[in-house]
Amino acid sequence: MAEEDDSVVRNPATAPAGEGIALPAASASTADAYLLEQTRLARLQSEGLIEQNAFELSHLRWRRFNDQMKGAMQIMIVVVGAAAVAAMGAAVWSASHADGLVVDTFAVSPSFAQAGMGGDVIADDLTTRVAVVRDFANAHSIAHSKDVKNEHDEEIRVEIPDTGVSLADVMRTLRAALGHERHLSGNLRSLSDGKIALTVSLDGTNAATFTGAPTELDALEQRAAEHVFQRVDPSNYVLYLAGKGRLQEGLAAAEYLVRVSDSAPMLSDGYSLWGNQTRYTLGDLALTLQRERIAMQLDPKAMAPHMETMFAQAYLGHDEQRLHEARLLPHFRQDEQYAWSEGEGFKQVVAEGILKSDVLTGDFTAAARAHCGLCTLSDELIQHAEYRARLHDVAQSRALIDQAIATGDVAPADVHRSRYFADVEVGDWRAAVRDARAYAAATTMPNTRLQAAAVTVFTLPLLAVALAETGDFKHAHAEIDKTPGDCVPCEVARGDVDAMEGNVRGAAWWFARAVHDAPSIPFADTDWGAMLMRKGDAAGAIAKFAAAHKQGPHFADPLEMWGEALMQQNRSDLALAKFVEAAQYAPNWGRLHLKWAEALHYAGKDAEAEKQRMLMAGLFLTAADKKELARAGTPHV
Repeated sequence: MAEEDDSVVRNPATAPAGEGIALPAASASTADAYLLEQTRLARLQSEGLIEQNAFELSHLRWRRFNDQMKGAMQIMIVVVGAAAVAAMGAAVWSASHADGLVVDTFAVSPSFAQAGMGGDVIADDLTTRVAVVRDFANAHSIAHSKDVKNEHDEEIRVEIPDTGVSLADVMRTLRAALGHERHLSGNLRSLSDGKIALTVSLDGTNAATFTGAPTELDALEQRAAEHVFQRVDPSNYVLYLAGKGRLQEGLAAAEYLVRVSDSAPMLSDGYSLWGNQTRYTLGDLALTLQRERIAMQLDPKAMAPHMETMFAQAYLGHDEQRLHEARLLPHFRQDEQYAWSEGEGFKQVVAEGILKSDVLTGDFTAAARAHCGLCTLSDELIQHAEYRARLHDVAQSRALIDQAIATGDVAPADVHRSRYFADVEVGDWRAAVRDARAYAAATTMPNTRLQAAAVTVFTLPLLAVALAETGDFKHAHAEIDKTPGDCVPCEVARGDVDAMEGNVRGAAWWFARAVHDAPSIPFADTDWGAMLMRKGDAAGAIAKFAAAHKQGPHFADPLEMWGEALMQQNRSDLALAKFVEAAQYAPNWGRLHLKWAEALHYAGKDAEAEKQRMLMAGLFLTAADKKELARAGTPHV
């Protein structure tokens, strides 16, 4: 069987791999060498591919970096281009809005230059002097003048390549083409008679020459600076002169402003300012109002003539017209104002109108919180002192008076006025008489006519009432008889004097006249109601208090007295609502809490009444109030 197995020839197709191949020994050696060589070549190829791959990878990275740099460069070019366009746009915009006065270098004689008075020195002098005039005018005006600069301020030269032109030159050219700057130029020379002549010219025209001795150069420069400022800003030049006390020159400058006005808004502003100077310099209130009416007709959108009319009507005692103008002021638009289209002046005038409206309608709560539009810190403090006194808050009023005095620049007349109201509140009428007389003596105005009007309208009514309260009716009538019959505060004071003297019919006549002349002002109806309540006519008093409340809804006095009148009708339950409302506007009024506690007691609310009595601690009561409190059986806590 073994032989048979060895003799079997196997089919190569069915033989295992490699089986059936028989190589000689030499061939096997050659194959091994071949395989080794192929392995080496494969290794070399592999290494080459690795090196080539690294090179390709590095190249690709470089190409990517190169592409990124190109992209970044393109972005930078776009950004720089956009910045250049933006810068050019900004330059054009800035040039188109360029305004003010630019002082160019002056031409001077060689002798002046050798003496150190070169053209740049003269230009610097005039720049400084015009700027000083402008700053003083701005301090006395609510419309600010434009900037003043010297052409040397722009001499930071950044050359534009290959042109020899500086950026300052480019900007100067743009401003000349697009802007609104005015250039001041001129010369300084010697005259044959030994004098010197300083000539100034705006934009190369309207030259003006000022002559004098060589030692008068400073004075000549000052005259030239004022002349230039008047041409550049004729409105504020008027106020500059007024601030300097050169009143007749200011009046003439206002008339000049009217002559040179070249538009309806400018002409309206000119007439309004002319009216201002007519009041301030001449004291002619009738002519003032005529010129303000012309200004209103020329430009119905102008605020200035309404403000000036409000001020003028105050000196006449025409409170209804004054209130009317005050209420109009917040309804104007700033962008329609010739003088106040920019800056804070518009807001200040609006604030002044709101303040006057509050005071004339008895809203002393709002007035005592407001920042007055056209006054200093000391003015505001002393005004708030008056309003606090009229809110029956004596402690706060006196504290504010002390603060105002501490500022060092408060007007004595204003101090005496505020003290008057504080003394009235505590019932010290003899002190009030002294305050009123001191107020009249300290009242000063730039002309005698305006001063007489101020004393007549602002001080005599106060003095007459205080005299009547002391029982001196003879002198009370003597003082109030000096006042005009159409002055509303004077009419109310006449009614008060007659009421205290027992002349009910005469008092009613004057109160009625005051209501007729000023139907929107609550003070006449309030005092009329107080007189009726004192004579026992509670129903008539309530009607007057209701009318006063309608005119001045935030005025505490008619509300409190309305409550008292209801108590006279044995309606303490209804009176409580009036006291609650009054307390919103005069929370520190001692009498209010006194009568409130009384009404609560009658309403059977003794616990709440005690709380009101506790609130009276530290509050001022008049001697009469203290007597009422004592009669009620409760000491003043």
